[in-house]
Amino acid sequence: MALTEYRVMPQSIRASSGQLTILVRNDGRLTHNLVVSSNGQPVGSTPPIAPGASTSVAVDLVPGKYVMSSTILGDQALGEYGTLTIR
Repeated sequence: MALTEYRVMPQSIRASSGQLTILVRNDGRLTHNLVVSSNGQPVGSTPPIAPGASTSVAVDLVPGKYVMSSTILGDQALGEYGTLTIR
């Protein structure tokens, strides 16, 4: 998955329940992070990711819909989010 200014790519991901490791690359010019949340509560997050850097986040997820977003400054309000559907 990749982050840029105001985009999470891809914006929709499907995966099976259980342990999931999400590899995240910052292709933008600003620092971003990735937070996976359910009903507004974070279930996993990366530290801030510098431009050009990569990291990963491991989460153990049950079936449902989750939001993936950057929460640094106003990124999420400006459209930097996507959906993770766990089946």
